[in-house]
Amino acid sequence: MMHPGIRASRMMMAAWIATACLVSCARTPDPPDDSDIVVATVDGAGITLKDLKTEIARIRGVTPSAPATSGTRTEVSRALRQLVERAVVLREGERLGVSAGRAEVDEEIRRYRTDFPPGGLEKALLQGGVDAEQWREGLRQSILYRKSAEEIARPLAAVTEAEVEKVYRETFGKSTRPERIRVRQFLFDAPETAAMARGELAEGASPDEVVKRFSSAESAPLTIDLGFLGREELPEEVAGELFALPAGGVSRVIRRDRAFCLFLVVGKAPRGPYSYAEKAPEIRRELLGRRREEAFRKWLDAEVGKAQVKVQEEIVAGLTGEGK
Repeated sequence: MMHPGIRASRMMMAAWIATACLVSCARTPDPPDDSDIVVATVDGAGITLKDLKTEIARIRGVTPSAPATSGTRTEVSRALRQLVERAVVLREGERLGVSAGRAEVDEEIRRYRTDFPPGGLEKALLQGGVDAEQWREGLRQSILYRKSAEEIARPLAAVTEAEVEKVYRETFGKSTRPERIRVRQFLFDAPETAAMARGELAEGASPDEVVKRFSSAESAPLTIDLGFLGREELPEEVAGELFALPAGGVSRVIRRDRAFCLFLVVGKAPRGPYSYAEKAPEIRRELLGRRREEAFRKWLDAEVGKAQVKVQEEIVAGLTGEGK
């Protein structure tokens, strides 16, 4: 026969276990992460709530941006449409073998850095609550989309030589171009670096040598070939100075926004008639660009129309407050 004290102790323990189980079972589970909530599928490929919120923030022009917490009906609809289109384009790009390497992402990040003071990009990401690696992956996806769209559009349109010649005759046949200079721009983080680079360029160093000389693990100068420009195509504060320089001349260090600039006059072209050889590449590029854009939009609209798109309307409506 069990001792009454032991029986009472066991009964109390059983009651405690039962109560603990009830409390445990009744505890509210943590809400799922936005990256785990699928709001739509495109031929089985998922679009998450985080994707949608991030796209809304991107539409608002906040870069780098943390995901939005809500959006208007128009913003949500537009963001969802763009995500569906992106999924279709990236899938086709994958089929065509399109890829984006680390070097391409690094170059894109360098372009972003020119809009910030040293360390400013990382600070903006931190203040915005944006994970740096996820932001980097977003850049890679953007590059993939751009390259995929170009690869898709390439065979969809063509331009004949006769069409190029016709545009040349109608637009440039009787025109006279003004004096122009070919300019290469350099962007630096600090005025001291720009001043030293100016000295080397003035002594005949090549742009590649200057970029290599002043690059470090943290940053590197950005150099852009601006091509041939007329006086009216340059900022007023530098046009006079640059046109007065000989070929090979270098401007003074100029502060523009948060960067320090140099302009190298690579070559000079005097006033005279436009030649066909000079204008044909530009004409062909513009004609092809317009036609490929039109053809790509038609292709994309058709492919989106054929895709199996399923949307979780209740979740999407919750973003606009209509699901409450």
